[in-house]
Amino acid sequence: MPASVDVEWMLAGLLSRIQLTDPGLLADLAGDERPIAATLAATWPRLEARTTPQRRIAVLAGSRRQRRRLEEAALRAGWLVVSGSADENDPVALGRLVLSTRTAAVLLGADRSPAGDERRHLPDLVALVVAARRLRPELTVILAGGAAAYESAFAETPDMGPGLELAASPASSVPAAESEVTVPATAASGRAEAPAEMPAQTKAAGEPEPEDKAAGQSKAAPEAQPAPEAAATPEAQPAPEAAATPEIPAGLAFLAVRGSAAPTSDAEGGASAHVLLAPDAEAGQPAGASLQQVLEGLRALPNDSRLGVARSTASLAYVLDRTVEVVEIGLQGGLRARSEPIGQGHFAVVSSHACLADASFSPADPSDEVIDSVFAWSTAVLDRHRLTDRLHDLRLVPWGEADGDGAVFRLAAAKAAFSRLIEATTELAAHPVPDLMVAAGGIFASLPPSVVALAMADLVRRPGISQLVCDQARLLGPLGAIEDEAERRQLLANLADDILMPLGCLILPAGVKPGRTAGSLRLTGIGATAEIELHPGALQVVDMPPGRVARADIDFRDNVRLVARGRHFSVDVSGGLCGLLLDLRDIPLRISDRAESRRAALDAWQRGMWPEIDQ
Repeated sequence: MPASVDVEWMLAGLLSRIQLTDPGLLADLAGDERPIAATLAATWPRLEARTTPQRRIAVLAGSRRQRRRLEEAALRAGWLVVSGSADENDPVALGRLVLSTRTAAVLLGADRSPAGDERRHLPDLVALVVAARRLRPELTVILAGGAAAYESAFAETPDMGPGLELAASPASSVPAAESEVTVPATAASGRAEAPAEMPAQTKAAGEPEPEDKAAGQSKAAPEAQPAPEAAATPEAQPAPEAAATPEIPAGLAFLAVRGSAAPTSDAEGGASAHVLLAPDAEAGQPAGASLQQVLEGLRALPNDSRLGVARSTASLAYVLDRTVEVVEIGLQGGLRARSEPIGQGHFAVVSSHACLADASFSPADPSDEVIDSVFAWSTAVLDRHRLTDRLHDLRLVPWGEADGDGAVFRLAAAKAAFSRLIEATTELAAHPVPDLMVAAGGIFASLPPSVVALAMADLVRRPGISQLVCDQARLLGPLGAIEDEAERRQLLANLADDILMPLGCLILPAGVKPGRTAGSLRLTGIGATAEIELHPGALQVVDMPPGRVARADIDFRDNVRLVARGRHFSVDVSGGLCGLLLDLRDIPLRISDRAESRRAALDAWQRGMWPEIDQ
């Protein structure tokens, strides 16, 4: 049901329906308790997973090359990213990025050993961020790579004056649940290589720092202390704080003047003054994975549903002993995760994933690229203004208009988000097609199974044979919230056949040449033997119900790539709600650039999988 529905009411209604249809089952589940639906709904333990709202991070770097690396890590961690570099933008433009009330964190990074222009620009960038934090003490700062050497500049930020309270803004501060983040150590910081838990540094409003407590009386009553003779004039003895602070770049002097403004207080009156150290943008395997992990931990809630799907994917690959790839599309973003068992006995699992805020099926502020991607997959004739309005309506009411013309538009929005996610994870294209491909997310759960299979065939264009399934009940996220890996694996082993709805089997060869025929397929094991002629450029469907396993002998006219390169293949296939799907179209998929021809081709493929489209 939609997230706006009260959870207690929803669970009580579900248990009431069970009581009407099978009172004995509810009595068994209740045990010694009285089987009252409302009481059971409120007292039973439950697993909860929540989608983290989108948050924005400002990425700053000394060079364009470094900015792009940092930006990619932040994008893959699910942040909305605004960025700038000292060699491309002036200090005022960079200051606006940091001072925007929509910015929740700042990522300042450099190579592990910065050199050249990057090293020259770092002091100015550090001074800019230090000055900005005088205005916004709730701002989280991440120093990556060589920028970690400037950590002391933030520890020695000038005192903001008596009577000021460091308090977090509720609109942009890190939630209390995010107070601990696992941050791998960096060589530049001089710390050990092992990861360490870095709790958020907070203090009560108006409470002095430890060094202020040691200073005690001098801070409380500075006029009671006689001034040294050497400090008769301000020029003769500069303040020690000012000497320890990097010089504010020209054009940003207004930050120092306004630095005494009182920040916005939150309800708890606490403070969120985070300065975190992180690896450089090249650390980890693949490059940037370590920084991505730190940024994910900072952005996401502990029971984030999207990261829960990624954890469930790894557990599922171990349980099923198969390569699993998941694509999840939601309102706040998307996820693409892949897990593969490796080693002798397949006792280890290699996993990688990427979250992308721009992979939302309806972004809050759709760019021209987003609009164009929806146009590319739409079969309806719409102008840019109407399409933008419909995207905004879809974001306001994600569960509205789920049938008729609305369902067709939802499919176009889902495929557009899917395509943006595929483009952002190009490294997965080098891997073979997975044994199991999973579609997850609310927008896929509301579409017919056949068109979900079509969307996966349209966008995952890698030769091979894969079983297509859908997380229809959307349970992968909550199951991923289980912290104990052994318990999560056991639960998935018991529930895998129930929570993964079989869509069908996809056979996708590469290198099929045009002609009258591409070959033939002989299907045995489904009762009568079926002979099917293969047509180049076509999308063919063979009826095969869920749970049915058959042997497919495929003879191609020319050499093609499937599980290997050749003409003759004999493989096992299984059925699903849309049967066996033979996709003999080009890899990559080639569609005309002309709008009318493109819509006609998409509509023809769509009608073959969705005959009820006009009903």
